[in-house]
Amino acid sequence: MSLNAESSARRAEASDIIENDGLESEDASSSAQDVRRSPARRALVVLTVLAVAAFAGWTYRGPILDAFGLAPPAASDAKVDKSGDAPANPDLVTLDEAGQKRMGLAFGRAVTRRIVLPVRAPGTVTFDERRVTHLKPRTQGRVLSLAVQPGERVTAGQTLATLDAAGILDARNGLQAAQAALGESQASEAVAALQVKRGLEQLKFGGVAQAEVERRQVDLAKAQAAVKAAQANADMYRAQYQRLAPAEGAAPGTSAVVTPIGGVVTSVGITLGEVVDTGRDAFIVADPTRVVVLANLYGADIARVRAGDAASVESPMPDHPPFEGHVRSVNVTVDPATNTAPARIELDNPEDLLRANLFVSVTVAADLGRGGVTIPAAAVQQTEAGPIAFVRKAPDRFERRALTLGIQRTDWVEVRQGVADGECVATAGSFGLKAILLRSLLGSTD
Repeated sequence: MSLNAESSARRAEASDIIENDGLESEDASSSAQDVRRSPARRALVVLTVLAVAAFAGWTYRGPILDAFGLAPPAASDAKVDKSGDAPANPDLVTLDEAGQKRMGLAFGRAVTRRIVLPVRAPGTVTFDERRVTHLKPRTQGRVLSLAVQPGERVTAGQTLATLDAAGILDARNGLQAAQAALGESQASEAVAALQVKRGLEQLKFGGVAQAEVERRQVDLAKAQAAVKAAQANADMYRAQYQRLAPAEGAAPGTSAVVTPIGGVVTSVGITLGEVVDTGRDAFIVADPTRVVVLANLYGADIARVRAGDAASVESPMPDHPPFEGHVRSVNVTVDPATNTAPARIELDNPEDLLRANLFVSVTVAADLGRGGVTIPAAAVQQTEAGPIAFVRKAPDRFERRALTLGIQRTDWVEVRQGVADGECVATAGSFGLKAILLRSLLGSTD
């Protein structure tokens, strides 16, 4: 009996061990399956979280955009024009007064004006050639004195230099000889005239032959011709001597270099003690009270700028207003090195502020000779389809207009097509109208 009982106990224990091993095997298999399935579960969880977040973000997008200041205008402020079941007009924007104030809208009107294009070009200041004199010695000689230096002001008739000129003595001697010859010719003429007079009286009572009277008349004509020749020769020497005559109070035999105009000495070409001749410049004197600016025009600007156009010249001098003048002429030739044509602008320069060879900036108001409709430049907005403007059709309604532009300036632009004279356009803040219009076209998928 005891053996049977012990055998039964062992069989029961073995059965329990087998059962426990089976349970452990099932647990291990289940754990392995859980390990294999964990990546898929994690991906599913992530997708679920993202979907929930996206739904929440879309649902509460209004408050979120408000918090970051990105919310679009309220539907009550701005909307594309719709009426009943009629299709929306994509060119109309409705914006109430409150929305316009928040957007900072301003308005201007299309006006017809003379089209004047500002043409900008670099320029250089030069002296007016009509106010510049090149002074040369009137005769060869040695420089005895110099009275001025470059940069000094002179007055008309002022002596700038004195020369020891031997040519003056020659001119004086020649004048004296010519005057003596003239006196001799005049005396011969007087004698010939007296002989003719006597011959005519003697001819009345036969005291002289007719042939003798005629001979005397011929001698008189020759004497008269000699007087005229001597007079011309004397006048020539007198003019030469007067041209070379020394300045008042100067020593005989000296010649003075005198300026005919007042201005500033820009160049001195002689030195003290130097022997000079008449072929070189001794001094250059320029009057700077009126100068010329040469504006270098390029390309199409050459044809746009005309004589008489107003011009403004800005110099590098600080705190000085622009100099105002007019275009006198535009050169008909082009500089082959720069491919530019200079426009001459004459300016008054009473304070001598503009100096020769100074670089300046020139703006010419080129009158194109026609009128056109213009709008403020701030009213033009750029799109992929081209420039547009918003025309105010009613206090709260704006119509988009496609524009064809002409001349464009910083303050206004010419509109060849798109806006009529007198129409009101949005200027400052019109970018907001463009944004509303684009949002209405793209936001229909909301």
